[in-house]
Amino acid sequence: MTTAGQAQILTGAGDAFPSMNLPDGAKASALGGAFSAWADDTSSIYWNPAGMVWLPKIQVETAFNQWFQDSFFQDLSIVVPKDWGALGGRISYINFGSIGLRDDSGTPLGTSVSPEDWGGTFAIAGRLNSLSVGLAVKAYTEILSTYYGYGGLGVDLGGLYKLGDLGLAAGVRNIGIVTGYSYPTEAYTGASLALGDKNLSLHLATDATFTDGGTIVHHGLEIGYQQTVFLRAGYQWLGQTLPDQEQAGLSGGAGIAIGDFKLDYAMTSYGDLGLTNQVAISYQFILPESKPDQEDDEDARVSNSGSGGARGDEDDRVSAGRGDEESEPVKPAPTAVHRVKTNQLPPPPPGVTEDGTLTMRSAYKIGINAYKARDFEKSARYLKKALSLPASSADKVFVGEANSMLGIIYQYYLKSPDSRDLARRYYKASLRIDPTNSTAQKHLPQVEIQ
Repeated sequence: MTTAGQAQILTGAGDAFPSMNLPDGAKASALGGAFSAWADDTSSIYWNPAGMVWLPKIQVETAFNQWFQDSFFQDLSIVVPKDWGALGGRISYINFGSIGLRDDSGTPLGTSVSPEDWGGTFAIAGRLNSLSVGLAVKAYTEILSTYYGYGGLGVDLGGLYKLGDLGLAAGVRNIGIVTGYSYPTEAYTGASLALGDKNLSLHLATDATFTDGGTIVHHGLEIGYQQTVFLRAGYQWLGQTLPDQEQAGLSGGAGIAIGDFKLDYAMTSYGDLGLTNQVAISYQFILPESKPDQEDDEDARVSNSGSGGARGDEDDRVSAGRGDEESEPVKPAPTAVHRVKTNQLPPPPPGVTEDGTLTMRSAYKIGINAYKARDFEKSARYLKKALSLPASSADKVFVGEANSMLGIIYQYYLKSPDSRDLARRYYKASLRIDPTNSTAQKHLPQVEIQ
């Protein structure tokens, strides 16, 4: 099965686990494997674990690859970004179909086996400014028959440097040893470049993979429209040409993004061996956070020590849109009849005080909810409004977060010729207000022009 068309699984005769080099991810496969410097989804666990730190949200993906004849490959992966980097995990399964057994003379024995591979990977990555590095530790087992199989451990190492829209990568995959065999170790290097804006984007990538069977060059191209529809094409080129493999290495595919869901498809040619098809479905999300509220309450209690925490409670009432009552004198408890009448009054609209005035915190919360609903224009409008409203010292966390979220919006979603500069300004403003803001710390190096 070693052909030019199978560049991704080209290995030496003594290698174990050749399936470890099967291309992972429909998007990367459609791009011909030119993905080490791109690496912007969960398949970065395989292509370059250093790419995990650049994912803006938690992402889960499952992929299915219909291989040759009745063989197939599927996996499930997740990447969780952290303030300091990212964590990732992947489980893969490969079934090579049914293979009939024969004796030494070639006579069928009437029985068959179904070889299969199981693999698990844990990945971790860290970032220092524009440079990220990643490590993936993987365990594989290959079951050849009821009576025979073997397993082993391997390590991947990768690095990725981001210079604006340019990415540069290098690393090595499958460092490990199995008794009597060696892993299909390969080194790689790559570059990618993103052009355009949210309306029409162009992404180019090139990789080179160095295996014991030769050097493979990968080229990939993606055209995106409105960050919703994507068309992709790729090619893998192997220096040595084999007969009847002229079309091997060609690939193509498409993707569609609907909210936080994404569907990707890839078709790859393997010359006379035929075509393979791969489908991947992914979902990205942000876990709800209560930390800013908790920090704000603590700041309010500390800044108003001596008042028994009453001022902090009053701030909470203002942020909930119930009005500012701190200057009103204490009133006697109302009668039961009067209380019933007051409770029957309709509450003020969400996000406003009783006198109809929008508060800083309520504007911030409206902006964050709009961001979660992917209404980025509304989100930007309300976050800017929040920054224009009066804020107390206890609101520092919210002001810093509003600036950093505006940076995210302009860097990734509301793109225009000056969006990168806007994102840079908001990140810097966030760090001036709150030097510990992890969002701004993580994303500012990506928009800085070195």
